[in-house]
Amino acid sequence: MFWIFVYILVPEITKPICYLYLILPIDQSCLKIDRGIRGLLPSNSVWHMDISADPGFPVDSDDSNVRTGMPDLDAMIQVGPSLEYLISGNRASVEQFQLELPLRTGITVDIDQQANQGWIFEPRLVYEKHRIGRVGLFVKAKLGLRYATQDYHAYYYDVDQAYVTPQRPMFESMNGYSGLVIDLRTTWRQNDILFWGILRYQNLRHSVIEDSPLIEDQHYYLIGIGITWILAASD
Repeated sequence: MFWIFVYILVPEITKPICYLYLILPIDQSCLKIDRGIRGLLPSNSVWHMDISADPGFPVDSDDSNVRTGMPDLDAMIQVGPSLEYLISGNRASVEQFQLELPLRTGITVDIDQQANQGWIFEPRLVYEKHRIGRVGLFVKAKLGLRYATQDYHAYYYDVDQAYVTPQRPMFESMNGYSGLVIDLRTTWRQNDILFWGILRYQNLRHSVIEDSPLIEDQHYYLIGIGITWILAASD
Protein backbone atom coordinates (compact mmCIF):
# COMPACT_ATOMS: atom_id res chain seq x y z
CA MET A 1 0.00 0.00 0.00
CA PHE A 2 1.28 3.47 -0.89
CA TRP A 3 0.56 6.40 1.38
CA ILE A 4 0.94 9.66 -0.49
CA PHE A 5 1.20 13.27 0.64
CA VAL A 6 0.48 15.77 -2.12
CA TYR A 7 0.74 19.56 -2.16
CA ILE A 8 -0.48 21.55 -5.17
CA LEU A 9 -0.09 25.26 -5.91
CA VAL A 10 -2.31 26.57 -8.70
CA PRO A 11 -2.33 30.27 -9.70
CA GLU A 12 -5.86 31.28 -10.70
CA ILE A 13 -6.81 34.26 -12.87
CA THR A 14 -7.09 36.79 -10.05
CA LYS A 15 -4.93 35.40 -7.24
CA PRO A 16 -2.85 32.33 -6.32
CA ILE A 17 -4.75 29.59 -4.52
CA CYS A 18 -3.21 26.67 -2.66
CA TYR A 19 -4.76 23.21 -2.53
CA LEU A 20 -3.66 20.67 0.06
CA TYR A 21 -4.39 16.95 -0.28
CA LEU A 22 -3.51 14.64 2.63
CA ILE A 23 -2.81 10.90 2.86
CA LEU A 24 -4.28 9.02 -0.09
CA PRO A 25 -4.07 5.20 0.09
CA ILE A 26 -3.32 3.69 -3.35
CA ASP A 27 -2.95 0.03 -4.21
CA GLN A 28 0.49 -0.67 -5.66
CA SER A 29 -0.86 -3.47 -7.88
CA CYS A 30 -3.05 -1.00 -9.84
CA LEU A 31 -0.85 2.09 -10.02
CA LYS A 32 2.65 2.86 -11.18
CA ILE A 33 3.48 6.20 -9.63
CA ASP A 34 3.53 9.07 -12.18
CA ARG A 35 3.28 6.68 -15.18
CA GLY A 36 -0.48 6.20 -15.26
CA ILE A 37 -2.68 3.23 -14.50
CA ARG A 38 -1.48 0.18 -16.44
CA GLY A 39 -2.38 -3.47 -16.56
CA LEU A 40 -6.08 -3.05 -15.85
CA LEU A 41 -7.13 -3.61 -19.48
CA PRO A 42 -5.72 -5.80 -22.28
CA SER A 43 -3.03 -4.46 -24.60
CA ASN A 44 -0.63 -5.57 -27.28
CA SER A 45 2.60 -4.18 -28.71
CA VAL A 46 0.91 -1.30 -30.60
CA TRP A 47 -2.59 -0.74 -29.21
CA HIS A 48 -3.22 -0.19 -25.51
CA MET A 49 -6.18 0.70 -23.32
CA ASP A 50 -5.55 2.89 -20.30
CA ILE A 51 -7.47 5.04 -17.81
CA SER A 52 -7.36 8.82 -18.33
CA ALA A 53 -7.97 11.26 -15.47
CA ASP A 54 -7.71 15.03 -15.06
CA PRO A 55 -8.70 17.42 -12.22
CA GLY A 56 -10.81 20.54 -12.43
CA PHE A 57 -10.20 22.92 -9.55
CA PRO A 58 -13.01 24.75 -7.69
CA VAL A 59 -13.63 28.44 -8.39
CA ASP A 60 -14.93 31.00 -5.89
CA SER A 61 -16.99 33.45 -7.97
CA ASP A 62 -16.06 36.29 -5.60
CA ASP A 63 -12.45 35.89 -6.78
CA SER A 64 -13.38 36.31 -10.47
CA ASN A 65 -14.50 39.65 -11.89
CA VAL A 66 -16.57 38.02 -14.64
CA ARG A 67 -18.39 35.59 -12.30
CA THR A 68 -19.37 38.05 -9.55
CA GLY A 69 -22.84 37.17 -8.27
CA MET A 70 -22.88 33.76 -9.98
CA PRO A 71 -22.72 30.35 -8.26
CA ASP A 72 -19.30 28.98 -7.32
CA LEU A 73 -17.85 26.12 -9.36
CA ASP A 74 -17.19 22.84 -7.55
CA ALA A 75 -14.10 20.73 -8.01
CA MET A 76 -14.43 18.34 -10.93
CA ILE A 77 -12.94 14.90 -11.57
CA GLN A 78 -12.62 13.90 -15.22
CA VAL A 79 -12.15 10.17 -15.73
CA GLY A 80 -12.65 7.63 -18.50
CA PRO A 81 -10.98 5.19 -20.91
CA SER A 82 -8.14 6.12 -23.25
CA LEU A 83 -7.30 4.15 -26.40
CA GLU A 84 -3.60 4.54 -27.26
CA TYR A 85 -1.61 3.75 -30.40
CA LEU A 86 2.17 3.48 -30.10
CA ILE A 87 3.88 5.34 -32.96
CA SER A 88 7.50 5.02 -31.85
CA GLY A 89 9.25 2.85 -29.25
CA ASN A 90 7.66 -0.02 -27.31
CA ARG A 91 6.06 -0.46 -23.92
CA ALA A 92 9.43 -1.18 -22.31
CA SER A 93 11.25 1.75 -23.98
CA VAL A 94 12.63 4.67 -22.01
CA GLU A 95 11.20 6.98 -24.71
CA GLN A 96 7.77 6.60 -26.34
CA PHE A 97 5.72 8.60 -28.86
CA GLN A 98 2.05 7.76 -29.19
CA LEU A 99 -1.46 8.85 -30.18
CA GLU A 100 -3.96 8.92 -27.31
CA LEU A 101 -7.76 9.06 -27.67
CA PRO A 102 -9.16 9.70 -24.16
CA LEU A 103 -12.89 10.01 -23.51
CA ARG A 104 -13.68 11.32 -20.04
CA THR A 105 -16.82 12.18 -18.11
CA GLY A 106 -16.74 15.22 -15.83
CA ILE A 107 -18.09 14.68 -12.30
CA THR A 108 -18.38 17.62 -9.92
CA VAL A 109 -17.78 16.79 -6.27
CA ASP A 110 -18.86 18.64 -3.14
CA ILE A 111 -19.75 17.61 0.40
CA ASP A 112 -23.45 17.10 -0.30
CA GLN A 113 -23.61 15.58 -3.78
CA GLN A 114 -21.89 14.54 -6.98
CA ALA A 115 -23.20 15.33 -10.48
CA ASN A 116 -22.22 14.42 -14.03
CA GLN A 117 -21.41 17.51 -16.10
CA GLY A 118 -20.95 16.02 -19.57
CA TRP A 119 -18.18 14.44 -21.63
CA ILE A 120 -14.77 15.50 -22.96
CA PHE A 121 -12.90 13.99 -25.92
CA GLU A 122 -9.25 15.00 -26.37
CA PRO A 123 -7.27 13.35 -29.20
CA ARG A 124 -3.58 14.13 -28.67
CA LEU A 125 0.01 13.30 -29.51
CA VAL A 126 2.12 12.36 -26.49
CA TYR A 127 5.86 12.08 -25.87
CA GLU A 128 7.10 10.29 -22.74
CA LYS A 129 10.59 9.81 -21.33
CA HIS A 130 10.70 7.47 -18.33
CA ARG A 131 13.28 7.22 -15.61
CA ILE A 132 15.30 4.08 -15.01
CA GLY A 133 15.24 2.92 -11.42
CA ARG A 134 14.29 4.83 -8.26
CA VAL A 135 16.19 8.02 -9.08
CA GLY A 136 15.79 10.20 -12.15
CA LEU A 137 13.59 12.39 -14.31
CA PHE A 138 10.25 11.58 -15.94
CA VAL A 139 8.89 13.87 -18.70
CA LYS A 140 5.53 13.82 -20.48
CA ALA A 141 4.54 16.35 -23.18
CA LYS A 142 1.11 16.45 -24.85
CA LEU A 143 -0.39 18.36 -27.79
CA GLY A 144 -4.11 17.87 -28.30
CA LEU A 145 -7.48 19.21 -29.43
CA ARG A 146 -10.35 19.26 -26.94
CA TYR A 147 -14.03 18.67 -27.72
CA ALA A 148 -16.87 18.59 -25.20
CA THR A 149 -20.62 18.19 -24.90
CA GLN A 150 -23.00 21.09 -24.33
CA ASP A 151 -23.49 20.10 -20.66
CA TYR A 152 -19.77 20.39 -19.94
CA HIS A 153 -19.45 23.77 -21.68
CA ALA A 154 -22.60 25.05 -19.96
CA TYR A 155 -21.22 24.33 -16.48
CA TYR A 156 -18.23 26.62 -17.02
CA TYR A 157 -19.30 29.14 -19.65
CA ASP A 158 -23.11 29.63 -19.74
CA VAL A 159 -24.80 32.77 -18.39
CA ASP A 160 -28.47 32.27 -17.48
CA GLN A 161 -30.98 35.11 -17.64
CA ALA A 162 -30.89 35.45 -13.84
CA TYR A 163 -27.21 36.43 -13.94
CA VAL A 164 -27.28 38.84 -16.89
CA THR A 165 -25.80 42.29 -16.27
CA PRO A 166 -24.96 45.20 -18.60
CA GLN A 167 -21.41 43.82 -18.81
CA ARG A 168 -22.42 40.13 -18.89
CA PRO A 169 -24.93 39.17 -21.60
CA MET A 170 -26.75 35.85 -21.67
CA PHE A 171 -24.78 33.01 -23.26
CA GLU A 172 -25.78 29.46 -24.13
CA SER A 173 -23.08 26.96 -25.07
CA MET A 174 -23.07 24.35 -27.83
CA ASN A 175 -21.21 21.08 -28.04
CA GLY A 176 -18.09 21.03 -30.16
CA TYR A 177 -14.51 22.27 -30.26
CA SER A 178 -13.17 23.60 -26.94
CA GLY A 179 -9.63 24.60 -27.88
CA LEU A 180 -6.03 23.51 -28.32
CA VAL A 181 -4.20 22.13 -25.28
CA ILE A 182 -0.43 21.88 -24.66
CA ASP A 183 0.62 20.08 -21.50
CA LEU A 184 4.08 19.50 -19.97
CA ARG A 185 4.55 17.39 -16.86
CA THR A 186 7.83 16.51 -15.17
CA THR A 187 8.70 14.44 -12.12
CA TRP A 188 12.01 14.00 -10.36
CA ARG A 189 12.12 10.91 -8.14
CA GLN A 190 14.61 10.56 -5.33
CA ASN A 191 13.91 7.15 -3.79
CA ASP A 192 10.61 7.62 -1.90
CA ILE A 193 10.15 11.33 -2.71
CA LEU A 194 8.62 12.64 -5.97
CA PHE A 195 8.97 16.32 -6.89
CA TRP A 196 6.67 17.18 -9.78
CA GLY A 197 5.40 20.11 -11.81
CA ILE A 198 2.85 20.80 -14.53
CA LEU A 199 2.58 23.58 -17.11
CA ARG A 200 -0.59 23.75 -19.23
CA TYR A 201 -1.57 26.16 -22.02
CA GLN A 202 -5.00 26.25 -23.65
CA ASN A 203 -5.91 28.36 -26.72
CA LEU A 204 -9.66 29.01 -27.08
CA ARG A 205 -9.58 30.74 -30.47
CA HIS A 206 -12.20 29.44 -32.92
CA SER A 207 -13.83 27.34 -30.16
CA VAL A 208 -17.60 27.21 -29.62
CA ILE A 209 -17.20 28.93 -26.24
CA GLU A 210 -14.82 31.77 -27.22
CA ASP A 211 -17.66 34.35 -27.18
CA SER A 212 -18.77 33.54 -23.64
CA PRO A 213 -18.64 36.68 -21.43
CA LEU A 214 -17.07 34.49 -18.73
CA ILE A 215 -13.90 34.18 -20.80
CA GLU A 216 -11.55 37.10 -20.15
CA ASP A 217 -8.78 35.85 -22.42
CA GLN A 218 -8.48 33.30 -25.20
CA HIS A 219 -5.16 32.15 -23.74
CA TYR A 220 -5.31 30.17 -20.51
CA TYR A 221 -2.34 29.07 -18.39
CA LEU A 222 -2.08 26.72 -15.41
CA ILE A 223 1.02 26.07 -13.31
CA GLY A 224 1.21 23.44 -10.58
CA ILE A 225 3.96 22.09 -8.34
CA GLY A 226 3.84 19.29 -5.81
CA ILE A 227 5.54 16.72 -3.65
CA THR A 228 4.51 13.08 -3.36
CA TRP A 229 5.94 11.16 -0.42
CA ILE A 230 5.70 7.38 -0.41
CA LEU A 231 5.46 6.61 3.30
CA ALA A 232 5.12 2.86 2.88
CA ALA A 233 4.89 0.29 0.09
CA SER A 234 3.82 -3.31 0.09
CA ASP A 235 6.10 -5.97 -1.38
